[in-house]
Amino acid sequence: MKSSPPRVQRKRPRRGPGITKARGQRLVEKRSVELYRSTDYRWRELFESADVISEGATRLETEGPIYYGSTSIILLMRSRGGSVDDAELDEVSRLVGNDPHARTRAVRIACLEAQLRAGGPIGRVRAELFVRQHSNGVRIDVEVEAHVFDNPEQTDFSANRGPARTPRKRKATG
Repeated sequence: MKSSPPRVQRKRPRRGPGITKARGQRLVEKRSVELYRSTDYRWRELFESADVISEGATRLETEGPIYYGSTSIILLMRSRGGSVDDAELDEVSRLVGNDPHARTRAVRIACLEAQLRAGGPIGRVRAELFVRQHSNGVRIDVEVEAHVFDNPEQTDFSANRGPARTPRKRKATG
């Protein structure tokens, strides 16, 4: 009688963290948080003295004309003729992307630039914001995408389904 070779069992790679004894929750946890407060007025001063460069164009897509573009906003350091203190450059570059006042101002500037280049009124805007240090200060790049309308009356879009319909006048019966 012929015997078959012994089967070698392969170890399966373990998935997940494995079994561990459960521990109770800690009584107290400690964490430190840095809070910052800024004012819209100061951000307005910085953005009014910024250098703005934009590029973009309208393309005809299946859902209609769409504007694609980008706007670069450079908040200049004082040593380069701007309003950002040179000593605060690191802090300002870190805060610009997180501060709602600064983000709103940057997106508004990008929307105005897009409106000028689109060739018609624009609808709801999708914007992405990228912040980094630049040799002249803080650079904010805003990528913009927006639907372009043929006429100014067509600018009311609800839930991206198309232009809002105007209610029809009902005929008087009777």
